[in-house]
Amino acid sequence: MSKRLSTRTRQSAEPSRQRLLDRYRQHLQFAELKASAGDRIDAENDIQHAEHFFRSAAEQKDGD
Repeated sequence: MSKRLSTRTRQSAEPSRQRLLDRYRQHLQFAELKASAGDRIDAENDIQHAEHFFRSAAEQKDGD
């Protein structure tokens, strides 16, 4: 496998910064719904997932 192909495959496998931020917002919404339903454990789980996606988006270049 050529180096060029390998780089292209790796880049396309990485989610875009916008997609990561979409997932961040989605998990925050899930957390809000679960918290309002009284499910604090699942709400905390979604908050932790949201934080993961936020940190991942922060690591991405702004040009993506």
